Amino acid sequence: MTKTVILIQTIVGGLGIGSIYALVALGYSMVYRSMGLVNFAHGSIYMIGTYFGIIFYRGMVAGIHLPYWAAFIVGVLLTAILGVLLERLFRPLANLDLMLMLLGTIGVGIMLDNLAIIVWGAEGFAVRSPLPSKPILVGGVSLLPQMLLVIGVGTLLMVGLQTFLSRTKVGKAMRAAAQDREIASAMGIPVNFTNAITFAIGSGLASAAGILAAPIVYVNPSMSAAVGIKGFASAILGGLGSIPGAIVGGLSFGVIEAISAGFISSAYTKGIAFIIMVLVLMVKPSGIVGETTVEKV
Repeated sequence: MTKTVILIQTIVGGLGIGSIYALVALGYSMVYRSMGLVNFAHGSIYMIGTYFGIIFYRGMVAGIHLPYWAAFIVGVLLTAILGVLLERLFRPLANLDLMLMLLGTIGVGIMLDNLAIIVWGAEGFAVRSPLPSKPILVGGVSLLPQMLLVIGVGTLLMVGLQTFLSRTKVGKAMRAAAQDREIASAMGIPVNFTNAITFAIGSGLASAAGILAAPIVYVNPSMSAAVGIKGFASAILGGLGSIPGAIVGGLSFGVIEAISAGFISSAYTKGIAFIIMVLVLMVKPSGIVGETTVEKV
């Protein structure tokens, strides 16, 4: 296998993992943009959302065994509803001091992690892929069908989100409320409603990421920490509060992580990715995309 083939295979794998990070990063950026809230419970929402879908796929709820695509939809919808409930819980935090805001969201995240352990146990389980396990060979490059599914569905969700925000009435209202909530409210836009929709979409995207990743990773309550941190780092890398930035940051973080693991050492994977993130922010503090957001009052 030539170095070129290995590089292409590594980049494709990085884009797959990066798609997961990007979907999670979108939740961080959307909530921060709309409410000025840094939601450190988002990694736990990702984990809960994964369980919401996979328990139906594995027949863990009253023997109900849904096809993967149906379990995916159910999981995303249930997590979106959870997002609406959490928005109401977090709403008072948006007006508090940053430290109190962080403590509040971290506390809710710990609560969700422990709730998952109580309900589903701490051991976790592997998930069978709905697609064949045999790799697909394209020009000597070996591609896992599940990884291609992650990239494909992730791309559709990202494009769909951009289209929703730019073309629909609700999406435009969400953007207006994110830019200036006082003016938006004066114009008759229900800001609390748009915030709830934002939280629901961000939570749903995190669930989608987890359900797509489940056949590749090991599903357990502790999965919230690693992806939560990397999703947040991706949002920072691309530009916190920027939708395109979350996508670019997530994909970049995934590719950097994959290349560092494949060509340097897997022992330094996490460190190298974060070091590059810090270097980028030293040069461009606003992130790769660097979209300017309005200061929340």
